[in-house]
Amino acid sequence: MIAEGDYRTIRVAVLADEPLGWGSGKHFFLALLQGYSWTAKGIRYQVAAEYLTDRDILQGRLTVEAFDVLLVPGGGVGDGHAITKGFVCIPRVRRWKKNITSYIKNGGGYVGICGGAALMTDLQTKEGKPRIFLERQYQKSALGVSCVSSYYRSFAFPLMYPFQRSHPEAVGAAAYVFSFAPGKTIDGAWAHTGGAPIDFRINTHDPLFSDAEPVERIRWWGGPGLIVPEHPDREVRVLAWYPEMELSANPATRVYAWRYIGGVGGLVKAVFNAFRLVKKEHGPLKKILLYSFYLAGGWQKTDRVIDVDQANRPAITAEVYPNANKAHILLCTAHPEYMKWDQGHIQENSREESTCIGNGFRRWEDVDALGTLVDFQVTATWWMVRRFVAWAAKVPDDALPPIESGVLSEADRKQLLPYVVWDGSCSNQFLTI
Repeated sequence: MIAEGDYRTIRVAVLADEPLGWGSGKHFFLALLQGYSWTAKGIRYQVAAEYLTDRDILQGRLTVEAFDVLLVPGGGVGDGHAITKGFVCIPRVRRWKKNITSYIKNGGGYVGICGGAALMTDLQTKEGKPRIFLERQYQKSALGVSCVSSYYRSFAFPLMYPFQRSHPEAVGAAAYVFSFAPGKTIDGAWAHTGGAPIDFRINTHDPLFSDAEPVERIRWWGGPGLIVPEHPDREVRVLAWYPEMELSANPATRVYAWRYIGGVGGLVKAVFNAFRLVKKEHGPLKKILLYSFYLAGGWQKTDRVIDVDQANRPAITAEVYPNANKAHILLCTAHPEYMKWDQGHIQENSREESTCIGNGFRRWEDVDALGTLVDFQVTATWWMVRRFVAWAAKVPDDALPPIESGVLSEADRKQLLPYVVWDGSCSNQFLTI
């Protein structure tokens, strides 16, 4: 954090690579951080944010002299890295992880959002240790500088899970990630409404949230629960918890498992359809694999409810690394950068024929009017991200950014609305899966 008299600049690196081609909300972080400023205790704070690539990290650009905070988004960034950085036998992977852990040990702050929190932590499951490929990748990708663990009852990607014919519900929280068609608002518009906005219980006794409401609605999109050790080796604070009611017990947020029955034929057809779509869009050939995953047809709805087993678990934690540099590590399993909404319910797709991940097993119905979503709900929880970054940059607890929503600038609207409002195309729908 650069200080000049009564003016301080907080330098934030937003990890930007999406190694699997799967999209993320990284654009939201630049919009809500870059140039944001506030005044507290006579000091003017301003945030300078920029993207940082994997190559930058490998080349040693991530240092405490250059950046105060590394922010890792979820989705295609954090989750993508949580998968690919599980290949620890690759020298580049080991060096990448070593450079980030060195940055934190030297005092650099870390903010992990959803998959960015999973990347930081080891993984525990209902069975204890990870069993299937995806769970093991998340476990092995852990950066090794947090004492907090992630928790999934079970976690597997739809289509790729080999035992889904008998146990389709074992995809777990991934059912909330890869399954939503655009949602319908009460005024007949279409919005991207994957995941669910849920009411997290806030620790208002903690300085980070002392002026917040005891319950805050935040967008959740398949993030893990968190586990704090009984006897940690450092200061660890729980800032928020999941609701007392499981998502599966709430009729508005309950979802059911679907199983893939399309066989090899469905996969082959998906590859050809993906190739045609990429050619039509003049997109990169590397999208074919991802689009094939989205377009594989032949799905059957089951009567098995997805139980994510997150009730009452910690959802946001703050910890201080136990050395003289005292790096601040903030983990948040929800998505405060994304739009939330206050109305509506999830409706399962009533048709099985032609259904695929790309066009959705389910959608939200009767959500807030589009004007309300765009004019208020997109920015309603941005203050949380700003506060997380400020705390990670070691801004004093009594000088953190205020609780406030904002209005999207014209530049931000142009950049972000494709991730909020569905334009009717497949490519736009795939953008937000």
